[in-house]
Amino acid sequence: MLSGAAIAIWAVIGGLGILFGVFAVAIALQAAAFDAMRWLLALAIEAPLAGGIIVLIWYSRALTRTTAAGDAASSALANSEAKYRELIASAPDGIFVLDPQAKVLDVNEAGETLLGRERGDIVGHSFMEFVPTDRLASAHGYLDDRLRGFRATELYEATFSTAKGKRVHVQLRSQVVRPADADSYVVYIVRDVTDQREAQRQLLESERWASMGRLASFVAHEINTPLTNISLLTASIARRVSDAEVQERLKKIAAQGRIAASITAELLKFARPGAINPVETNLTDLVREAVEQAEAFRKPGVEVRTELGSEPVVCTVDPLRIHEVLVNLLKNAFEATANGRIRVRLEDRGPSVAVSVSDTGTGIRPEVQQRLFEAFYTTKKKGEGTGLGLAISRNFVASHGGDITVTSEVGKGSTFTVFLPKQPVSVTTPA
Repeated sequence: MLSGAAIAIWAVIGGLGILFGVFAVAIALQAAAFDAMRWLLALAIEAPLAGGIIVLIWYSRALTRTTAAGDAASSALANSEAKYRELIASAPDGIFVLDPQAKVLDVNEAGETLLGRERGDIVGHSFMEFVPTDRLASAHGYLDDRLRGFRATELYEATFSTAKGKRVHVQLRSQVVRPADADSYVVYIVRDVTDQREAQRQLLESERWASMGRLASFVAHEINTPLTNISLLTASIARRVSDAEVQERLKKIAAQGRIAASITAELLKFARPGAINPVETNLTDLVREAVEQAEAFRKPGVEVRTELGSEPVVCTVDPLRIHEVLVNLLKNAFEATANGRIRVRLEDRGPSVAVSVSDTGTGIRPEVQQRLFEAFYTTKKKGEGTGLGLAISRNFVASHGGDITVTSEVGKGSTFTVFLPKQPVSVTTPA
């Protein structure tokens, strides 16, 4: 078997130059059979020029076959990658690929939607940029544990921050991938469970309110009986005793009894608000009457402005319930405002109406706003409130199919807005 160098020499002699010689060396090195080599050499000896050309053709065909095989492999790889991309892109859950330092390497469309951000604002950024500050330690701990091989089967509950600052509650599963020839990476599969968590919260809230209502009803009934007896005995003694000092003390006892009776009345109102009696009501007049009644709580130096519109707003509501709600909101506004302004505004919004009570008072801290409508929660001093006013108001408005919202800024004031449908809505009373 002749060497590839000999074949190369004949290729050069054939007039094809050094280039064909190099080609021949390459083919000789790849030749798999002695017969093929002998045939090639014979051609080169008998017809140097033809031999050189055949060598080139052989190489060309071999190169074509190799290229075709490579193209097929590349095509298969491209198809596989395209299918992978399509699968990832169409997944309903957010998919994030992270390096060990938490930098996002890839994200699908569902992940972009989840965060409310464009792909360019996610890829290349740290995944921790999208985690609220108060959850960062937990998020870092989870990633570190996964890279160390722990918590593999855990369904991790996390919270994200969207581009608009909204918090999104998610469930997260992950998989660590450790390629033999590349760095490890982590795949996060993230599902938005915000609506599910809100539904669970509302269910728990409803159950809690029901339990509190039953407790309030029990307490009110148990207290009412001795309160009634105290009131009757106090009145009986007052009629029989003429001593001025005793009479004064009896008056104080009677006053405290009335306070206790009003508290039990509030408890019963909260526990059993009863069915509403909606009738067609001129809401403009109702708001005006509530403002007039609440004047009793007005402090010196407080200005009241009303924006009720030129046309009457008619709405089907229980006027007694809504009147009580408005008076309660106005009373709270007066108590929170000194030397400021209170504005009462009525808006006709087509199928619904909105009544807002705004003040320039002290404002309410965010953490307090979250608890304002909880029963028995109050920011007033001990003995100045039961913490039931807003809870009862919420129940009354909810029984109409409406809602109460609050916006507030510390040092600037607060706005409570009552939203009501114009037509009655059949709603189960929250409590």
